[in-house]
Amino acid sequence: MNKETLICPSTFGARSWNSGAYNPKTGLWYNDVLEFCGHLKPVEQKVDPKDYGTGHTGSNDFGRLVMAPDGRKPGKLSANDPLTGERKWSVDMDVPGFSCVLTTGGGLVFNGDPMGKLQAHDADTGKVLWSFNTGSGMRGGIVSYAVDGEQYILVASGWGSYAAILMPALLPQLEKVPAASTLIAFKVSK
Repeated sequence: MNKETLICPSTFGARSWNSGAYNPKTGLWYNDVLEFCGHLKPVEQKVDPKDYGTGHTGSNDFGRLVMAPDGRKPGKLSANDPLTGERKWSVDMDVPGFSCVLTTGGGLVFNGDPMGKLQAHDADTGKVLWSFNTGSGMRGGIVSYAVDGEQYILVASGWGSYAAILMPALLPQLEKVPAASTLIAFKVSK
């Protein structure tokens, strides 16, 4: 108790709450992986009922976040077989993805990061096919929809939440990401 310990991954977990995506055509699960660590100090668990609605991490806080000691990037987009866990491909990220992942029947995987970078990857290889800066970080879902036979991708751009408060200590480049509240739609070419 009360002794700081390095844990990897951090209390953020090996992934954020944002959803990954399964593609039945490739048979792969696409997911944002969080590879950073944290120094955690275990403390006595809260027992007062008035605290029941608060976080119970068993520590004094979320921990002092640090990069992994082995030098790996702090995040990656990963494509895995959900039955075996075998990784087919992964793309290292200088800033972990905190948006939801979307995959399409046309063989694309979309992912966004806190810096505002939205990317389309080839679902089979992970190769980046397209990239766009949305102007602010992404935390929410990426949606695909169709109108009159045309496919569109809709993204929410707006950096915020606990991640915007806690992550700049680990990744200083996130400190100046502008807050926003924008929906951007893209037409997918046939």
